Amino acid sequence: IAAAEMASDSKFFSTSRKGEIREFQLDLNSANPQKKKDAIKKIIAAMTVGTDVSQLFSDVIRNMQTDDLEMKKLVYLYLINYSKSEPDLALLAVNTFVKDTANLNPLVRALALRTMGCIRVDSITEHLCEPLRRGLKDPDPYVRKTAVLGVAKMYDISPDLVVDEGFIDMLKTLLGDANPMVVSNSVATLMEIQAVNPGQEIFVIRQEELNKLLAALNACSEWGQVFILDALATYHPADAD
Repeated sequence: IAAAEMASDSKFFSTSRKGEIREFQLDLNSANPQKKKDAIKKIIAAMTVGTDVSQLFSDVIRNMQTDDLEMKKLVYLYLINYSKSEPDLALLAVNTFVKDTANLNPLVRALALRTMGCIRVDSITEHLCEPLRRGLKDPDPYVRKTAVLGVAKMYDISPDLVVDEGFIDMLKTLLGDANPMVVSNSVATLMEIQAVNPGQEIFVIRQEELNKLLAALNACSEWGQVFILDALATYHPADAD
């Protein structure tokens, strides 16, 4: 089955030909969902091998609003690649991103948060604050974990915004989350922020944090345990007792 799927997808990597961009435009605006998906796959394939398909930006983002998760992933991939060169057009996608962060499907919510975090455009970052805040309180742990990683990405772009919006305090609250994956990612993000601010006490482990991390340690993946153990190694008891 896997071989058949690979053979099927390989057709999307065929050599580009004259007039192909116009064909892509027509298919992207077609009423046929399969034609649209095939066009997106061909565009991503062309992009992957270095062909400039940025002129299709406005046609591609019109296809963001879809219930087809595979299609949405492909459109988001295109946006991540070209948003830096087309920041004004990328801003047109913000409303759909924000709408997707409130989707009933947690996979869509997480996908939107992750993609917004990967689009390193200041005008997009500003719109990420409220979706991130919701994501950090989401009932689904996968969405919460994705939102935590989104805070780390936002800090790379705009550290002051992360501080001003209270995201560091929200990460500290998540140290007591019921899901160990959320806890370990919160620890990793806080440690990363602390590392670039050695002169500040951003993430200091005290007795309360110690108990939370010890509770999550055994339930974490090996990756998560490494981050928690690194954090525990920084703990200094208040007294000898």
